[in-house]
This record gives sequence, structure tokens and C-alpha cells, in this order.
Amino acid sequence: MVVKVDHLEFNYADIRILNKVMLDVASGECISIIGPNGAGKSTLVKCIIGLLSPQKGGIEIDGKNIADMKRVEIARKVGYVPQSQMSLFPLKVFDMVLLGRRPHLSWRSSENDLNKALDALKVLRIEDLAMKNFNEISGGQQQKVIIARALAQETKILLLDEPISNLDIKHQLEVMELIKKLSEKYRITSIMVVHDLNIAARYSDKIAMMDKGQIVAYGTPEQVLTKDNILKVYDVEVEIGNVQERPYIVPLKARYA
Repeated sequence: MVVKVDHLEFNYADIRILNKVMLDVASGECISIIGPNGAGKSTLVKCIIGLLSPQKGGIEIDGKNIADMKRVEIARKVGYVPQSQMSLFPLKVFDMVLLGRRPHLSWRSSENDLNKALDALKVLRIEDLAMKNFNEISGGQQQKVIIARALAQETKILLLDEPISNLDIKHQLEVMELIKKLSEKYRITSIMVVHDLNIAARYSDKIAMMDKGQIVAYGTPEQVLTKDNILKVYDVEVEIGNVQERPYIVPLKARYA
């Protein structure tokens, strides 16, 4: 397994956020983490990337515990795409993507680093944005730039925390198609927090459903997105159909409405 989470526990003060979480992710898989607000999804992602330190349990990347890895070593293996990001400085898009080369830099950017940044822009088909100010492009374009920055890191693992939460439906689909393409074409493992169950169903190889700090179901979309699971975790009654051989969820009513 390229990522292994073993009996992970994390607390904020005396509040338990993650409770004995276990997760195995293989190379090239596209995994969605779903669940209601406060389930611990973003906390889990931040623990995997090393932004938060769990009180108990372990996280392994390529068989090595991240507790034994330096920050730069983690950055060479894992790219992180937050929900949104604004630059405090008027950075050009190219410079923002070039920041992804920091784990590989010595004193200054080499020609190879510049080429890697340009290649990442080309993969996402946004090289025309290279000299634009990052803060002046659209939200969908910004998200593609952040993914390009992670791609320039030459990592084999992408962690994405709600990558489409602030995007319109067109840009949601564009970003999700891109993530799926990276997983399939470049064998990049993607672990992403997603709120939309139908997006998760369409683009995920597997889904981890979280509730109250635990993973309560893990498997294929068909295995996880059942009426019983959704009712239990979300308190919502649904009908489930099938579109393009994937489950499609139609919400009917909240259980306590």
C-alpha cells in the first residue's frame, strides 16, 4: 500500500476528532473521503500530509512512517491541494507553480525546475495563464494552478481538501476529470475530501465514509453508497439509481424534518 493509516487518533484539547481510523490506499487509486460536517475528513487529510500530529496510531507512505520523515521528504512524496488559496504577494501563475519545486531546490531554480513547472502547466492546459497574476484569475483557474503546483513537485500522491467546493458545475467537472486523468495516466494516487456524493460516486475507485471521527464504510461506490449507510450517517432518506454504471443518489427528505 502506498498510504497506510493505522489506528489513528487525534484530539483537539480534550475533544476526540479521529478515533482509531484505518485506511489502506494502493498506488494509482482515486479515493474520496465523504461524511457530514465535523466527521473528521479534513483533519485526517492534514494528519496524512503531516500538518497535524496524531496522539496515537501511525501513517506510512511507501512503507515509511511519516513520524520518521523530514518535512522536505514528505513534500517530495505528497502534494497538497487546499480548499482555496490566495497569494499574499502578487505572484505570477508560473511562479506559483514553480513553488512546487521547492522540495527539490538547492539555492536557486535550475533549467530543469523551470521545465518541470512549464510541463505541469501544459498538462493542465493552462500555459496561457503563466504570466497572469494568480489573484486575478478565476477560482476554477486558481484551483488548476494549485494542482499544477502539486504536479510540479513530481509526487506520486495528491491530497485534496474539498478541491471543488467553491467552483461552479463546469469547473467542478473539469477539475474532477483532471484528477481522474492524473490517477489513470500517471499512476498518481489521489485522496480527496468531497461533499457531493454523486461526484464521489462518479470519479472514485473507492470511497471512505466517515462519521464521528471514524471510517464507517470503505469500498467501491456501490458498496458504500447504500440507502442504509446514507440514512445512518447523514440522516437523509434517498433513492439510488444507476447512471453510466455508477450509483446516482437522489435525496428525498431529512429523517427528522
